[in-house]
Amino acid sequence: MKKIIALLLALVLALSLVACASSDTSGDTTTDSTDTDSTETTDSTETTETTDSTDSETEEAPETSGDAAAGEPLTIGLSMYTLEYPFYVTMHDAFLAACEAKGWECIVTNASTDVSTQLNNSLDLINQGIDALALTSWYGDSLAEVFDTCEAEGIPVFLMDTSTIPEGATYVTRIGTVNLDAGYVGGTYVAQYFTEQGIDTVRTVALHTGDQVSTDRRDGFLNGLADGGITVDMLNEYFSSAREESMANMEDALTTYPEIDLVLGTSAQHGLGAYGACVSAGRTEMKILAMDGEQEEMDAIDTPDSVYLATVTQDPAGMAETIVQNIEDYIFNGATFEQFQSAPAGVYTPEGQLSAADLGIS
Repeated sequence: MKKIIALLLALVLALSLVACASSDTSGDTTTDSTDTDSTETTDSTETTETTDSTDSETEEAPETSGDAAAGEPLTIGLSMYTLEYPFYVTMHDAFLAACEAKGWECIVTNASTDVSTQLNNSLDLINQGIDALALTSWYGDSLAEVFDTCEAEGIPVFLMDTSTIPEGATYVTRIGTVNLDAGYVGGTYVAQYFTEQGIDTVRTVALHTGDQVSTDRRDGFLNGLADGGITVDMLNEYFSSAREESMANMEDALTTYPEIDLVLGTSAQHGLGAYGACVSAGRTEMKILAMDGEQEEMDAIDTPDSVYLATVTQDPAGMAETIVQNIEDYIFNGATFEQFQSAPAGVYTPEGQLSAADLGIS
């Protein structure tokens, strides 16, 4: 009996040991599975975090680079001395289009060639909380109060086609054609034309407004003619600004002088006024040199046997677009510019558009 009991106890003990071994093996497998899952989860989390972090940094980069600030809309004041001439209408339209392309507001005033009106208009623009003031004027030296007020208010000033500036005035930059140099280009072309015709002296009538801009243009014409070997016999100078006045002055010249070789007009309005008078009178012996490069002038020049010989060309649209970009670069990037940026002049002729270099001017 004792042997049977002992055998049964041994059997129970053996079964117990097998059960324990089976239990330990099952526990080890669960741990390994958990460790593996944990490692995979950790790797996946780290990859996701890295991706998220990279995306986040890419989105925030514009803020640190200043691009976000550059996207802020500005309010620009544009003080026009006149919108009565196509040259300035072209400048105005290009300026507005450039501002619109950047999402900016542009407040425009027109002084209609009255400097007192422009002074008041410019001060009104300043009071409207503009971020920058752009202006074009024939009499910038009469706008000292505008420059002083802008400096006091921290409003940067940008100038287009403004020849005279108050002494000590603060502004960011000024763009325009040097009128003396531009006139020289036209005078050089006309000198070459008359030289080819075997003519060395020309009886001349000049039409201009008498201000600094027109005087510089006239002097440039005369310098180019003189350096080109042409002697100018100045019959008379007439002062006007509008096309109708210029036409009336030219009618008077045609009545007074039986022979005129050359008419100098310091703007398209002077040139076209003179052209109208010559066509009406049937006078074809003279040639007209003017300035501005307006389409109507070019059409007259392209007319066969026209008395309209040439017009000095400028780039009002290019000036406006450059200044709008200058405003952006100055306000958002702190850019600096030359005090004067020269816009090149050329001349439109029956042969087409010519540059200063084409005429041998370096």
